[in-house]
Amino acid sequence: MKKALFIVGLIFILSSCVKDKTTVYVEPTPTLCSDTAYFQDEIMGEIMNVSCNTTGCHDAGTGSGGYVLENYTQVSESATVLEGVMNYTAGLPMPQGSPKLADSLLQKFDCWIEQGKLNN
Repeated sequence: MKKALFIVGLIFILSSCVKDKTTVYVEPTPTLCSDTAYFQDEIMGEIMNVSCNTTGCHDAGTGSGGYVLENYTQVSESATVLEGVMNYTAGLPMPQGSPKLADSLLQKFDCWIEQGKLNN
């Protein structure tokens, strides 16, 4: 009888030792893209026309590295590659022979990609 009570008690103790699942709250990553990035004014105007598609680089006459960056289609199709080389995280750092672009310009480009590469 004592043996049976001991076994029942042991089963009860072991079956009650179930660990509750704990939900862990993960803080969402804040986005730095509170403003819309505009392709024509900011991406094309402030970045591509100033630092990329200049004569001898990524213009129609040269297309250095196989990239011509003179319009929306050309830039949007190459956006992932451009993001890596401009941020110095992949490939040959660009613009070649010049200092890294300002963080504010890199952020605009990254935001433009994050916002869906709008042609605005």
